[in-house]
Amino acid sequence: MNITEKHYQKAISKLDKGATINELYELLYKHERMEDYNACAGIFKAIKSKSS
Repeated sequence: MNITEKHYQKAISKLDKGATINELYELLYKHERMEDYNACAGIFKAIKSKSS
């Protein structure tokens, strides 16, 4: 499992435990500021999968 997939799984787990989409966006922006683009990709994938 690569880094992007790990962040995706963590984000899905957070959503399942009651986190909101907005909380994930905040996490996404935090990783973006740190230039951790693999994490961004995983979090964004989770947001998209739950939004559709």
